[in-house]
Amino acid sequence: MDSVTPAWVGSVFLFIHSDETDLSALYQEPQLRLKIYKALKLTLADAAGSSAGFEILKIYGSGFGLELKFTEEKKCRNFLHNYRNDKLQQALAYHFGNQCMPNIACRTVLKAGTVTLDDILDNTEGCLRHIKENEPNHLRDDEISRLEEDIRRMVLEYSSNCQSSETHCSVNSKTPTAVSTLSPISLPSSSPSSIEANGSLLCSTDRFEFQGVLFDDRVLTSEDHYTFAKTVGRKWKEVGRLLKKTCRGLRDPTIDNIAFEYEREGLYEQAYQLLLKFMQCEGKKATMSRLVKVLEESELVGVAEQLLDTSSN
Repeated sequence: MDSVTPAWVGSVFLFIHSDETDLSALYQEPQLRLKIYKALKLTLADAAGSSAGFEILKIYGSGFGLELKFTEEKKCRNFLHNYRNDKLQQALAYHFGNQCMPNIACRTVLKAGTVTLDDILDNTEGCLRHIKENEPNHLRDDEISRLEEDIRRMVLEYSSNCQSSETHCSVNSKTPTAVSTLSPISLPSSSPSSIEANGSLLCSTDRFEFQGVLFDDRVLTSEDHYTFAKTVGRKWKEVGRLLKKTCRGLRDPTIDNIAFEYEREGLYEQAYQLLLKFMQCEGKKATMSRLVKVLEESELVGVAEQLLDTSSN
């Protein structure tokens, strides 16, 4: 009978201090608690390299700290590396600022049991050994479970509203809310544009080249939206980072927030929300040529081919 390699499990305590702000007091305020939790989750996802492989077991109000459980050695190594190079601390200040508390300078202390890891950070293997020896003997705190459920509920409510309301989901919506997100575009008076009955732009005389073939450029449609979300897979964040170079609405932390808020819904929903944000913010400037360009840069030619095959010219 083959032996089964035991799972890698360990825990570490991260304490966060600020000379300017009482983080413990802020965390006790109901309207800030979820925002602080989201900031912590996003920070840890940045440090570990993804939102998988770790979980928050408990948050301590006194002295303000949290207990982390790691279930993947690689993610724990990433965490230690970014902690040692101050990247975790930078991410912490960044996400705190975007969620609720701008301009907070934080100091951190990392412990595994009674061992202060800050003193031995140059010894990664030693840190990992202490973390693994400090395996947690309890489940996630009920308060953390409630916070996770609050986030999940928000995601489900948003998804439900999106599915039932063209106001939020369609760039062709003519309600005031949707119109406010659209960027105006000026077409030359001599450019004959094909217009649907509802007033949305289908294509213009602009053309772009893809693999030696010229295609009519046009605004992305709901069918394109579906195809992109279905086919882009794990590289949706890479596409988003390239799109954000020319799209103000995708500036950080938008992409990180999408990754966090729609983690449970999977890659399809994360990719769907990314392109939805791009289409809402750019309006008639959310064109096929812009999307195909970044897909080529991301080496996702197959996705571009599927988009162009399903387009109506």
